[in-house]
Amino acid sequence: MNSTATIFARLAGVASSLATYNGAAAVFSERAPDDFLDTSPTKPFLIIAVPTRDEPMETFTETGRLIQQDVRGYQKDTGSGADLDTLMRAVRDLFHNRPGELTVTGGKCDVCRVNGPMQSPTSDEAYIGRRVTIRLDLVQD
Repeated sequence: MNSTATIFARLAGVASSLATYNGAAAVFSERAPDDFLDTSPTKPFLIIAVPTRDEPMETFTETGRLIQQDVRGYQKDTGSGADLDTLMRAVRDLFHNRPGELTVTGGKCDVCRVNGPMQSPTSDEAYIGRRVTIRLDLVQD
């Protein structure tokens, strides 16, 4: 059960709002590539961070994982974060209380809760960031 793949598949719902990279929506794992950032994207892009929490959830009859993972959105600082806020609310709405709509290879999602969007710090003053934190309770088939 790969939480990153589950999140990536669901983010197709906001692909039209994102910058593109190599002909696909700009959704990255851990960090955006330098050659992408060198292009100064005009639309937001997303980064799926590594899980900040990954714990076993086992009962006598089920085996699963409790995963907590951030999706971070960034865009060039134009003086307003309204577009990025709108995008990150849409990301939240794709997941929050929608466990049955997620594709989980080798399992299913029993619980899906989302916090945010909140500010996400950046190391480059040219960008602003927001993040949502997704909690997934995944159970093996």
